[in-house]
Amino acid sequence: MDSDGQEALLAQRFELERLISRISSAIVMCTYAALDSEIERCLQWIAEYTRTDRSYLFLIQDERYADNTHEWCAQGITPQKQELQQLELCDDYPMVQKIRAHQVINYPDVANLPEESQVEREILTRQGIQSMLAVPMVSNRRLVGFIGIDAVVTRRCWLEDDIYLLRICGEMFTHALEHKRTEDLLKASEARLRYVFERIPAIAVQGYDAKRRVFLWNRASELLYGFSQQEALGQRLEDLIIPPEDREAVIAAHERWLHQDDEIPSGELTLLHKTGSRLRVFSSHVMHTSILGDKELYCVDVDLTPLKKAQYDLEKLAHFDALTGLPNRILLSDRLNQMISLSHRTEQLVAVAYLDLDGFKQINDSYGHAMGDRVLQQLSDLMKQSLREEDTLARIGGDEFVAVLGGLNQLQDCEPVLKRLLTAASTVLQLDGQNFRISASIGVTIYPLDDAEPDQLMRHADQAMYLAKQAGKDRYQLFDIQLETEIRRKQQALKAISTGLQQGEFELHYQPKINMQTLAFEGAEALIRWQHPQSGLLYPGAFLPVTEGHQVELELGEWVLHSALAQMQQWRLQGFYCPLSINIAAQQIQRSEFADQLAAALQAYPQVNPQQLQLEILETSALEDMELVTDTLLRCRALGVSLALDDFGTGYSSLAYLKRLPIDCLKIDQGFVREMLADADDLSIIQGVLGLAHAFDLHVIAEGVETPAHCRQLLTLGCRYGQGYGIARPMPASALPDWVSKTLPGLHF
Repeated sequence: MDSDGQEALLAQRFELERLISRISSAIVMCTYAALDSEIERCLQWIAEYTRTDRSYLFLIQDERYADNTHEWCAQGITPQKQELQQLELCDDYPMVQKIRAHQVINYPDVANLPEESQVEREILTRQGIQSMLAVPMVSNRRLVGFIGIDAVVTRRCWLEDDIYLLRICGEMFTHALEHKRTEDLLKASEARLRYVFERIPAIAVQGYDAKRRVFLWNRASELLYGFSQQEALGQRLEDLIIPPEDREAVIAAHERWLHQDDEIPSGELTLLHKTGSRLRVFSSHVMHTSILGDKELYCVDVDLTPLKKAQYDLEKLAHFDALTGLPNRILLSDRLNQMISLSHRTEQLVAVAYLDLDGFKQINDSYGHAMGDRVLQQLSDLMKQSLREEDTLARIGGDEFVAVLGGLNQLQDCEPVLKRLLTAASTVLQLDGQNFRISASIGVTIYPLDDAEPDQLMRHADQAMYLAKQAGKDRYQLFDIQLETEIRRKQQALKAISTGLQQGEFELHYQPKINMQTLAFEGAEALIRWQHPQSGLLYPGAFLPVTEGHQVELELGEWVLHSALAQMQQWRLQGFYCPLSINIAAQQIQRSEFADQLAAALQAYPQVNPQQLQLEILETSALEDMELVTDTLLRCRALGVSLALDDFGTGYSSLAYLKRLPIDCLKIDQGFVREMLADADDLSIIQGVLGLAHAFDLHVIAEGVETPAHCRQLLTLGCRYGQGYGIARPMPASALPDWVSKTLPGLHF
């Protein structure tokens, strides 16, 4: 579609949302005495927007009869309201069947209705109707009536926007009419206001008292502006969502309205999100006097942010850090590989510098994440300016950055750049009257003096960075390739792990995965534990990293696979059904014989259904040899097992990988899930991952679900499956069946 077409669609959508806002304001602000006439005025607006000749409401009485209670007709069109009373709802009519089934009636050409609708055709034709559209009005699953529009003069083909408009307006009319029928006049006026506000997800509604303090903040306002209801209540309008340059004008306008009845006109406004970003909204304003005589301001806002923003954010998320605009891991990997390839041709050196900010956590703890984010943004700009044009600076998470410096003829050539980076990172920043000064610790390794793979180069630089911190911070440290002490320590650890494996010191614990919406048990993830003779029970982080790339890693992986299958078979014989997922190391999946080993293991446990086994791999597992890994995964899939991409979002999060790899499931990294309630960036990343999963038709499960609040937020975002301490901690195999039968049914979110 060309740009003109897109602009036309956006304009049309804007007009539709503005009309809905206008109708919402009219309905929720009118008195009960004026409700019927206000509905008919809204029906006129609906008819004018849809270019139809008649709009109407029918309310159903005793589930048997329908009355035409509200109607608007264009000039020259004969009203039908007086005639259409006490109409018996005969179930033989297709139209009645659809309404009772809560389905839309869409008749673009009444004259050509099929034979089974002959009686309806005759009735509608006698009324001069050429086209008809009606949408059921439902309250608590009970059919209340229906709202409709008729084309009399010219036949019409109805649009999706027409159906959407009738559905939204039908909901508003339903709520208002239902309350009018059941509530006391004065009390219902207040109750209906809040009832309607809280149940229209597309319309953000706020209420402010005479001092502009928030007393009403509906769910749509939380989604639009980022502030929870708890955060917003009691805050002043100008301090919450008004840009600084507009605050005085807003206060003055409110005072004029309060004391002089000088109304604030509806229109487009620029308001603030919690993150500080600016939003374009269409805002309507109504001054209301409460039962107690207090003046109250109601604002009804519709988001006008372009619909393409989500797609743009997803594309940007694939290559750049959302906060700083610096390259992310995927772009860093590409740049590093390019530099290494260039180094092969030019015989020049490449420096990989891993940078961690010293003391940044104290800023977050003392001044909040918002101030911390501002510090990160400014320091990122300063550090980027300190580099040469051919260098790359990437943010890989939190306060950690990686710089790739190419074109070095000798080791000393990188020192001026590293010193400039340290100077930039220690610059005194002045923000909101506060001075902030931190420093950086940098670890550096030099390729090809350190002739390792790109991922290993970053790990070596990371190790050197920790040495810089231990040496006093605010400095850089070169990676010592001959670190004998570290090598000796690693060798000792590998020997201890190998001995422990031979002596049966390892065991598997199982963390349940559930459907958070239905509390259905979806299976468990098998997690390795080491019952160390001196140190007690050790978690994977204490021993797995040292095995990476070593033969011991393969031995542990084989033990996990056979132990998990043996447990599945034992459970199956006991009558307990439990799908399992196991983690597969990069080294395993990158071996062509892995699929054959998996087939042999499955054959050794005939009671295990391969479809109940899922293999979890990391994104980085496929990078070194995408073709080999893809072929291996396809062979594994042919055996019946499913495949999951673990810790998604922390690695490269590449759209190309999602397209090429034959995976079935994405697991959202627990770091994003844990922080999403307090960090809008993490929440946006989760929304982006869910969007990618939907686009690629992938199952999604969230890790790190720590609290009921996390469960509720994930369900709101459309993520139904989760695991984490908020659901259950990993447990021995003997405890899992009892947890499923006794504890799981009692969970509450």
